Amino acid sequence: MPTRTLRNGLLAALAAAGLLTGTTQAASAQSSSGTTAAAPQSASLVYMTTIVEQWSHWTPDWHESSHAGTLYAGSSYFFCYTYGLTYSDFGRQSSVWLKTDDDTGHHNVYVSDVYLNDEGFRNDILWLPKC
Repeated sequence: MPTRTLRNGLLAALAAAGLLTGTTQAASAQSSSGTTAAAPQSASLVYMTTIVEQWSHWTPDWHESSHAGTLYAGSSYFFCYTYGLTYSDFGRQSSVWLKTDDDTGHHNVYVSDVYLNDEGFRNDILWLPKC
């Protein structure tokens, strides 16, 4: 977990210094209650909360052969989403995979969106650009 704190702190510092490029406008989505939810963002990164530790993958699938590393539970940034193999767990099923950097040093890897908190799971494809 110290790696994530260091990584997120460094990204926040770079964003504050204007060294990260991309839009700084927060995306919004219509929630089921009819209110607008703003996605937590820094530059072109969207932060969402994962509820369990999970494997990251080199490709958007659940195969053990594509296993890259680990993304810990908690707040993490994501770049974009894509569609891949359908994955089921935690009472959810989805073919949406999110591109991120994991907490074990692997860049541009994918994780399934089934492990996002409820707000992230409902809104991730509205908040993120397609890869």
